[in-house]
Amino acid sequence: MSLWQAVGLGAGPSLAWLWLLWRRDDHEAEPWPLVALAALLGALATAGVLWTRPLLETWLVPCSPAVDAFLLTACNEEAWKLAALLPILACREVDEPLDGAIYGAAAGLGFASLENVLFARGGADAVLLLQRGFTATLLHAASSGCLGFCWAEGKLRRWGRGRVPWLAAGLPVGVLLHGTYDVFLLGEQPRLLVSLLVVLPGGLALLALKMRWGRARSHLFHPPPS
Repeated sequence: MSLWQAVGLGAGPSLAWLWLLWRRDDHEAEPWPLVALAALLGALATAGVLWTRPLLETWLVPCSPAVDAFLLTACNEEAWKLAALLPILACREVDEPLDGAIYGAAAGLGFASLENVLFARGGADAVLLLQRGFTATLLHAASSGCLGFCWAEGKLRRWGRGRVPWLAAGLPVGVLLHGTYDVFLLGEQPRLLVSLLVVLPGGLALLALKMRWGRARSHLFHPPPS
């Protein structure tokens, strides 16, 4: 598979999902360049994962499937995506919780794009890449979107009004969703179906609920001009 084919099949689905997600922010749409930057930073986070995973494996391998799924993969990847997302979350544009979900999902889709391209260059065929476009790619968007929502909610709250719990919940929520998906994915076919038919739809539903809740509260952060 050529490089351009790998990029098209690996990143194409992510770009389509990102556009659909961005359109959901119809009250005060986020600037497209900043959304693209979040995706780019998410893609760059793969470099951090490629650096730290071998280090973790020297300490933890051999390990159980649960340790592999939750620590080596989910915690490692979500921590790097959060690190990539922090400069965006600090921007003034993040002025409502819904924004955190948008930028978080964008970072997750950027991460998934480059991950898919690396899979393609490593020998994955077109069928596998298209399957990942509707499974692992969406899992990254859901886990990082939920993480970003929690951090934006925490950022906008005052100290003593729930800021710390929301910030503290962000990474564990992303890791729990991501790790649960992976731990079932590592098993036999019946367990794999749990990932695809239960965990993934559940994660997407959680992100959708958070975005719906955020959209319903948008007018509190952007009151109409008097």
